[in-house]
Formats: sequence, C-alpha cells, structure tokens
Amino acid sequence: MDLLIIWLIITPLFFGFGWIAGRIDMKVVLKQAKQLPQRIFDSIDAIIDSKTGIATDELKQVVEQEPQLIDLQFSLGRLYRKRGENDLAINLHSKMLTSQYVFSEEIKDKIRLELAHDFQKAGLIDRSESLLRNLLNSQVYGHDALQMLLIIYQQDKNWQEAIDITKKLSSSDYSYHVEVAQFNCELAQEEIIKSNYAKAIEYIRTALEINRKCVRANILLAEVYFNQENYLEAIKTLQLIEKQNYNYLPLIIDKIFEAYARLEQIKEYLTLVKGYVTLFPNLNMHEFIYRKLLNYDTFEATVDYLRKAMIATPSSKIAALLIDAQLNNLTTIEGKADAERVKTLLLKYNDKLSSYNCRCCNFKSKTFFWQCPACYSWESISPNNIEN
Repeated sequence: MDLLIIWLIITPLFFGFGWIAGRIDMKVVLKQAKQLPQRIFDSIDAIIDSKTGIATDELKQVVEQEPQLIDLQFSLGRLYRKRGENDLAINLHSKMLTSQYVFSEEIKDKIRLELAHDFQKAGLIDRSESLLRNLLNSQVYGHDALQMLLIIYQQDKNWQEAIDITKKLSSSDYSYHVEVAQFNCELAQEEIIKSNYAKAIEYIRTALEINRKCVRANILLAEVYFNQENYLEAIKTLQLIEKQNYNYLPLIIDKIFEAYARLEQIKEYLTLVKGYVTLFPNLNMHEFIYRKLLNYDTFEATVDYLRKAMIATPSSKIAALLIDAQLNNLTTIEGKADAERVKTLLLKYNDKLSSYNCRCCNFKSKTFFWQCPACYSWESISPNNIEN
C-alpha cells in the first residue's frame, strides 16, 4: 500500500519535470529562431552602412550557430576577403572542405573556387593556380576557373599562358580580341626592351591582325622605327592613330614632334598639329602645343591658338597658359607677380581636377594605364585627361 502511494506521488512529478524541461527547451528554440534572422538583418544593415567589421561578427555568430547554412559561410568568406582578412577566409573555406557535413561535389567545387580566390588575394598564386587547374573539368565552375586563371596570368605577366586561356574562353558572345591584342603588345614591349625588334614586330603584326584598332600596337611599331632611326616610317605609323582612335593623340603628340625634329621638319609638324587642334578641339594637348608654338611660331599665332582653345573648350589650364603668354607684356613688377600667382593657382586647380578615368569602374589616376589597376579591364581608361 505504501509503495503504491509513493508511485502515485512520484509519477506526476516525473511528468511535471518533463513538461517543465520541454517548456525550457522550447523557449530556447524559439529564442534562437528569433535571433537567427535578426542577426542576418543586422549584418545586412552593417554592410549597407559600410561597417564590414560588424557585419562579419554578426555573420560569424550565425554560422557558428547554424553551420549547415552554406551560402552564409560563402558570404562570410567574401566579407573576410573584402576586409583583407585573407587568412580567416582561407581558414573558413578549408574547414568547410573537411566539415562533418556531407556536401555534394558541386558544393565542394564551389568551396574550392572560393579557396582559390582566398589564395590569390593572399598572394599564394601557386596554390590558387593548382586549385583552379583541378576545377577546369567542372561542368559548373570550369568557366569561372578559367576566368580566374586569366586574371592570375595577367598579374604574373605570363602573357603566353593568358593567350592560351583566352582561346578556351572565347565564344560567339565575347571574343577577347582586345585583350589578346594587348597581350601581344606586352610581349612586343618585352622584346623592344631587349632590342629584339624583329620578334617585336611579329607580335605587333599579330596584335593588329587580331584587333586592327589596337592603338598601342602602332605606338610600339613607331617606337621600333624610331629606335632604328627610321623617323619617316615612325611618323607615318603614328599618324594612323588618328583614324584608329583620335582620343589617343595626346599620348603621342610629343613623339610625333621628336620624329619631325630629327628630320628637321618643324614647319610640317606645326601644320599637322594645327590641323589636329582644328579637328579635335576637345583633346588636352594645349600645353605641349603652346610650348612648341611659343618656340617655333610667332607670338600672335600662339596667343590666337590659346584664345580659340579657350572658346572651344574653356578650362583652368588654358586660362593659365593665356596668362603665361601675356606675362612679358605686363609693365609693372606688381602686375607680373599678381599674374604669376593667379597662373599658379589655376594650374593647381587643373592638376587637382584632371585625371585619367576608367569607364568601367571609375578608377582615377594621374598616370595613364593600358589596363585598369582596379578592375583589370583593358583600354577602359580615357587617354584624354581633362578636368572633371
């Protein structure tokens, strides 16, 4: 009888404890369910506010809580790379490859591709290249691996390998003719440095066959002729650039002058550049042409050129050149000093606003590049550095 009473007392207690334990677990589950999306939203807000440190911390907590959320781990890895924390990205993706979770082969290939990105950003090019070459047979990520290899070979200046990769990447949608022409120009540049002009001309001809509008190829060909003291051919080659893309004339106007000077044909040069100025008034060649006119033409012709340029394309640079031209006509020391100060101010203003701009990523530089250092696009930087 006593035993029965004991069981009657204990049994409800067991049920009660079980119910309480169940309620506690449920509260934890509900709390986690509420916290999980909130942390994701917090990380998104942090990214919008450019607070990548907070975003990575929030995503890291989510990933630690829910390691099966693969896409979030990929996002965390990209955030690590964006912040330059390549070692953390490498560690994350390496752990994913050895995770206890069973991933499909497609997911594993994606992890390997992300890991290759990590190695590339960290400067471990050999390890990145090895991973990418193993991904070339992947049906899903093979194309991505080729594109990454193309970037790596350009960074390493391995131009022949880059050319081979473009053959595999080329399609009816995108031919890579601009890039391949530039790769051949890079090879030609290397041969010119070695004074191996015959080989350089081969690469240049190949570049022009691939892309007849490749301005750089004709610039390099003119350089070969110039080094061989064949100044007439150098001039003819440089003049072809007007029809290829006249926007590149500011890059070669000094080289054209040098070739004409070697032939003692300054008058012919002045006639040529005056024609360029008339046809293309928007090109920033004003200072160079002004100096040549000042030295080899009349004062009246020089000032007339600047006045016409100021009307066609007004800028602080042309205004400064106009002041410079008129300085000698000022009679007082104070007037000359004032004019000099205004000229200096205008030139500083022009230098601040003038830049070479990439039309793909809006990268700005005081130096012209054939390939944008930011987005790796070729021929995307405007050669005409006007005020912006």
